[in-house]
Amino acid sequence: MSSMQNFGIYTNLKKDPDLLVTKKIMRILEKRGLACYLDSAIAQKLGIGDERQCDLRRMDVLLVLGGDGTMLAASRKYAATGVYLLGLNLGRLGFLLDTELENLESALDRILSGDYAVQRRIMLEAFVGEDSSKAFFAGYALNEAVISQKNKLRIINLEVDVDEENACNYWCDGVIVSSPSGSTAYSLSAGGPVVAPTVDVLLITPLCPHSLQSCSFVVAGESKICVKAKNNAANISLALDGQDYVEIPSGGYVLIKKAGFTVNFLQTAKKNFYTVLREKLAEWK
Repeated sequence: MSSMQNFGIYTNLKKDPDLLVTKKIMRILEKRGLACYLDSAIAQKLGIGDERQCDLRRMDVLLVLGGDGTMLAASRKYAATGVYLLGLNLGRLGFLLDTELENLESALDRILSGDYAVQRRIMLEAFVGEDSSKAFFAGYALNEAVISQKNKLRIINLEVDVDEENACNYWCDGVIVSSPSGSTAYSLSAGGPVVAPTVDVLLITPLCPHSLQSCSFVVAGESKICVKAKNNAANISLALDGQDYVEIPSGGYVLIKKAGFTVNFLQTAKKNFYTVLREKLAEWK
């Protein structure tokens, strides 16, 4: 018997508002005799009790239904548990999604027979502090952490330290600290380089720097990156994957580093990163 027996489902309610796709997948799993659990938001909408919520269970595989944004949210919530994530595409071509919905049955066959690969990717961990002795945990990100002014387009002065050494000072709209996964997202739009998703590095990219000499940095994955707003700039915030937002106190700082765990993506479709990259970039022309 396969060791993969406990499956969870994390659904984007905007892409499956009536949960018709979710219910179909539940039937497929149950028909195969596999345990099926649901993210709490889905369980509550279906009126299912705590005993079926994957938030409270140890799962082998989490099926993520939606697009890349759904995978970002699922990764932040579940990656620390060590669960394998399999993305089921309910939208356009995505970088983080392995399987088209119509191929789920064959993907399950591969998973249950052990015919799959696991791609482990860096997660980011961010802390916000008022001074060196007062820092609190802000959250995780798969793609990027962005420090910028909240609800304003105004140039700010940000100092970036890498491993307690000053790397650069930017007059800019903000700074993106990205993982390799995020190198094809916001960082790329801001002029950062594309990095293969399993490389152990972090990227630092300024947003609209007010200088012709400002550039991106690629630093070691073990580096600790500290971003400070100079001149006691106010209304600064930290955005994690563009989905979670945290206020930064005036004169405060953000510390970003590689998390102590990876996000583990199941791969059954044998997609090539560079092929997907070319196809995705072609959409943006």
